[in-house]
Amino acid sequence: MTDIFWIQAHPAEGAPRLREALEGWGYRLVPGTGDGTVVLVADRPDPRLLPPQGSDVLWWIKEATPEEVSLALSARPGWVIRQNAPPEAIREALRLLQNRDMGHEGWLRQMLHLASLDELLRLVLVRAVRISGAQSGAIWLRQEDGFYQRLGEGFPEAPIPLEEAAGLVRRGEAWLLCATEQMGILRLRHPRKEPENVLDWLKEVEYLLLNAWNLERSRALSFKDDLTVAQNRRCLETELPQAVREAATRGETLALLFLDLDNLKSLNSRFGHPAGSRALEQVALEAKGIMRAQDRIYRYGGDEFCILVRGTSIPGARKLGDRLIQVLNERPLKLGDASIPIGISVGIATFPQHADGAERLIERADRALFQAKAAGKGRVVIAA
Repeated sequence: MTDIFWIQAHPAEGAPRLREALEGWGYRLVPGTGDGTVVLVADRPDPRLLPPQGSDVLWWIKEATPEEVSLALSARPGWVIRQNAPPEAIREALRLLQNRDMGHEGWLRQMLHLASLDELLRLVLVRAVRISGAQSGAIWLRQEDGFYQRLGEGFPEAPIPLEEAAGLVRRGEAWLLCATEQMGILRLRHPRKEPENVLDWLKEVEYLLLNAWNLERSRALSFKDDLTVAQNRRCLETELPQAVREAATRGETLALLFLDLDNLKSLNSRFGHPAGSRALEQVALEAKGIMRAQDRIYRYGGDEFCILVRGTSIPGARKLGDRLIQVLNERPLKLGDASIPIGISVGIATFPQHADGAERLIERADRALFQAKAAGKGRVVIAA
């Protein structure tokens, strides 16, 4: 008899009949959670309801949007079944989960078509770590000059040059994702066994990963600021809400630094607008040089920039802001014989301490920036 862990987060009229059906199919219901399949009865698939244990989850829900299902399945592998579905659908979903079969048609496959690249990669990583018995793992995606870590833990975050990545794959220390296109590499920390099952499953969904990757790369071109190395405001408005949702799901903090150049108008008046453009470029370049690989800088408009820092508390965000002010002060803009200092002011707000959503986060960081300017410029102010 196979154990099934049962969690009823919300009342459901059909719950007694479901319990009876599960027992009739040979499952033993264990209240609470454990290392196995969890049946989670809820109104909607909310990742905040996920228990700390459970290798996969059968969500038995009343209603759900595709976005809700995608978010839930990116947080923990599983299946989503509506409460008005026939019993055969529940039995089949459990069979596939028990067999660790995620490649068949069903809710997961439907949601994979709707998921973002990050959501797809997270599903891949969670499954790879679980099946291989690894302590942790990480995924890098290829860019022109190397592979850059996208998600995961247990490895240095530094980019991996193409030649070094090829060596890792040859030695069996990394595995290629979508090998024909060399989209990325997967690394596992202390795996107890090779993740062949994961790689077999990936072959069935390679086209989904490649489509999401290519879509992201093409979208990145339209999300680039024309002047600097930063992303543009359109990109921030797309990525910030998603980052907030992910932080909420994982119970992490998220920091937004809102900054602008001090005295850009006087710089333009004295040296011309080309000098102002070079100053903006230098701010973006210096910021990129001290940010982590997973942090993002956006040109919000005019002389304003935003830096999105994931998984960072207020002290970490302040340290980044102070460091950027220092670096720009040490490296003035050179214009002929002139050496022009570049000053910035920085306002910082964090999720969830200062805001419960993306718009509110921008508003609080912008207000903190205003306070930094009013206090004399060239400083960091944290949202009150």
